[in-house]
Amino acid sequence: MFALLSLLACQPEAPERVPGDLPRTGETLETINGKNVTQSMLDAHLRAMPAEVRTQLEEQGAIDQLKDQVIVQDTLYQEALKLNVHQDEDVKAMLVIAEREALVEALLRQIADERTSDAALQEWYESHKVQFRKDEVNIRQIVVQDAASAQAAFDKASAPGADWAAVAGELSIDPRAKENGGEIGWVSKKDMPPQLAGALEGAAAGAVIGPIEVPGGAYLVLNVVDVRELVPFEDVKAEIKPTVQQEVVRDYVTELREASAPAEATLGAPEAAPAAEDHAGHDHGPGEGH
Repeated sequence: MFALLSLLACQPEAPERVPGDLPRTGETLETINGKNVTQSMLDAHLRAMPAEVRTQLEEQGAIDQLKDQVIVQDTLYQEALKLNVHQDEDVKAMLVIAEREALVEALLRQIADERTSDAALQEWYESHKVQFRKDEVNIRQIVVQDAASAQAAFDKASAPGADWAAVAGELSIDPRAKENGGEIGWVSKKDMPPQLAGALEGAAAGAVIGPIEVPGGAYLVLNVVDVRELVPFEDVKAEIKPTVQQEVVRDYVTELREASAPAEATLGAPEAAPAAEDHAGHDHGPGEGH
């Protein structure tokens, strides 16, 4: 036993953990004070980011800017260790809190990803459809300078079997019409000038509308490609995801708090004390003493 205790006493102490230390492996990006800032350190920063932020940086070609930030950060980090900033008690508390916050953020991000499936997004969309009701039309236009030209364009475009794109390319004064057939795309009627919204009221897909005079003296002939009263799920899927994730996180926190709350003691009405025997007015039987 003594030998075992002696052996344990001789074991070297574990080295003190240095906060914020990252593996320095892979390609060297820059060397600072004899220490390499490496690709693995840059990769660690990228992994710590939400996927959408990482994708945005890659699409914008901003990885080099992040690399510069990592190099500057490591320069300051080395100086902080050199000055023993990490030994300050207040700094130690800050580091512990930062670790706790990182763990909480990672947990909530994991829960949000797990519970925000396409099915969950679809369910949320179905229960909030009123938010996506929009009186919209997908339209194409022919723009001309006068009423006579507008009527001629309307007659030609509305003729049976007419090729709208060809007519628009031939007659429209909008130079883009030759390339896109006068395509405008989806437009909400509430965002249109009153004369256009009024002309399109009740128009069905395939209708040709016009001529319509607009401010500035020009005239329009419109083709209704399609109509819709509800924005499709796929068009708003990415838009609603952050909102759904916020709700998921809020509900999850509520679940945890309710599950961990101490059960309230059930307080019943106190039992009535047994009635004391009233000796004062009790008649004694034969043989009972006083």
